Amino acid sequence: MKKIILLAFIFPLLIFAQEKARTKADKKFEKEFYVESTKLYENLVKKGETNPEILQKIADAYYFNADYVKANEWYAKLFENPSNAISSEYHYRYAQTLKSIGQLEQSKAEFEKFKALRPNEIRTQLLTKNSTNTKPLFQFEALQLMPFNTKASDYGVSIKSSDTLVFASARPSNQRNTINLRTQEYYTNLYTTTKGSNGQFTKPTLFSKASYSPYHEATPVFTNDGKTMYYSQNQMQTNSKKELVNGGFKIYKAVKENGNWQSKSILPLTTNDSIRVAHPALSPDGKYLYFASDMQGSYGQSDLFKVALNGDGTLGKIEHLSKSINTEGRETYPFITKENILIFASDGHPGLGGLDLFAVDLSQPNATVRNLGKAINSAFDDFDLKIDPSNTQSYFTSNRPNGTGNDDIYGITAKFLPDNLKINLKGTLLDEISGESISGGKIILLDENKNIVASTTADSNGYFDFGKVSNNATYQIQVQVNSYLPNQIVQTVSEEDVTTQIKMKKEPVLEQMVLDKLSNIVYFNIDKWNIRKDAKVELDKVVAILKKYPTVNIEIGSHTDSREAKRYNQQLSQKRSNSILQYLVKQGIDKNRLTTKGYGESQLTNNCSDGIKCSEAQHQLNRRSTFIIKK
Repeated sequence: MKKIILLAFIFPLLIFAQEKARTKADKKFEKEFYVESTKLYENLVKKGETNPEILQKIADAYYFNADYVKANEWYAKLFENPSNAISSEYHYRYAQTLKSIGQLEQSKAEFEKFKALRPNEIRTQLLTKNSTNTKPLFQFEALQLMPFNTKASDYGVSIKSSDTLVFASARPSNQRNTINLRTQEYYTNLYTTTKGSNGQFTKPTLFSKASYSPYHEATPVFTNDGKTMYYSQNQMQTNSKKELVNGGFKIYKAVKENGNWQSKSILPLTTNDSIRVAHPALSPDGKYLYFASDMQGSYGQSDLFKVALNGDGTLGKIEHLSKSINTEGRETYPFITKENILIFASDGHPGLGGLDLFAVDLSQPNATVRNLGKAINSAFDDFDLKIDPSNTQSYFTSNRPNGTGNDDIYGITAKFLPDNLKINLKGTLLDEISGESISGGKIILLDENKNIVASTTADSNGYFDFGKVSNNATYQIQVQVNSYLPNQIVQTVSEEDVTTQIKMKKEPVLEQMVLDKLSNIVYFNIDKWNIRKDAKVELDKVVAILKKYPTVNIEIGSHTDSREAKRYNQQLSQKRSNSILQYLVKQGIDKNRLTTKGYGESQLTNNCSDGIKCSEAQHQLNRRSTFIIKK
């Protein structure tokens, strides 16, 4: 009885303790203190808690902090119980994390479930199309992990000049070392580093006191004259319970006066402190500011917007970029190249996993958004690509494995491959053996869909010129020249003029080539003109040759041995030729290509003429039909 009373007393206390721990974890999660909240939630799970909402929040906390491997582990636990009521969004997130652990088929299956549940979403339409434009906008090479990364997060490079970089880092500093409770790293400061004449970067130093705050500063961008800087800075604010929570990012402007950065001010893009506005980018002419935000009208967690920077310092009307760019996911970290190409990161467009880098040509109204490919993207977060206008070096950020810290800065060369260039495509026809030029050849250019793009004829020097053709394309060149075998080559055109050589192989003399193959001899029984079984085998070979060479005509010449009268033998040989003609016609050979002639005993193959005693085998050699090419 005492034990029952004791249990009755303890059990409510345990429930109360669980509820208190759950409430504490929920508060941490709502404040975006994800590291602390996951510890509290996971402790509840260890004690037997199986509430699907807790599993969701653990997975989401890892997902929002870009730890996709751990997020996958908890999304998998969430989906283990089919009875759990799970929002369709979790199929999308689970699919994304499955990519990060290489489970591509299972990821595809989860995306299919998401599409079925949300058929009208932009993301669903993109997943359904899943079209990969085969013409890349950039060629990426020479990926390298930058030496100035640390074990903390380093990200958001701005190329201030060809040899000077400014970036955000959570490394410890003398300025302040406040902990960001979302990630348990320090809040980021802006740092700068310069590449020396030896190609090595200097040790990063704090950029400017003008941008300092107690919290994050990140993603700076500079005007062309270098006198104005826009950057992201977040604020902490108090909620209705007077608790400190993460406030929204805002974009700040700093002006350089007398060599120093000062006059720091917030851009009035929104008056709502809870709305996040971050990651500024400037158009090449400096007239527009692009940024990411979750402001009213956004389709997803963050969309891309732009605003005019008026000459008097005021801002124009904010413009929401189109649905071809923005999705219900995250579109963020915009950058505009000198060619007016918008580069951005997204997890709403189909990619390799996490945030991928995409690009779209803003100068073309209906341009397609393109994934920048495996040379730069991974199954993890890849974002904030900045391309040096001189195209000597570019930089982006990734949290892929085998880096130095959480987020790392990578260098990569980026070569722009524009769509609308017209490239000269020309060449020369050469004899494969002698190397001499070949004139008069007919040359046809076909695109990837086998459509004829252009045709021309080689001049007396073997030279041909298709003129201007579209770049970033693969063509097929087909060549026909008298006395040469037909030839075709595949030619890829990028952004430089192409001069090619096409080597042609001499065509064997047709008559000799066919004669070699028509060496078949058909034999007959004595005094017979019907086609023997062994003769059909040889005649079928003749049929195959005649079908392969449709311009060849033949004479069917038949012979007899010397026995019987010459007149009789002449008639017998003609019957044999006619029998062969009928057989060939039945096999589909045009009768007009065939002539017959009976030679009787006039062309014996041995000395078995009248009065000469010969064996039956020797006489058989004379009872035959042969084939002669007729011009």
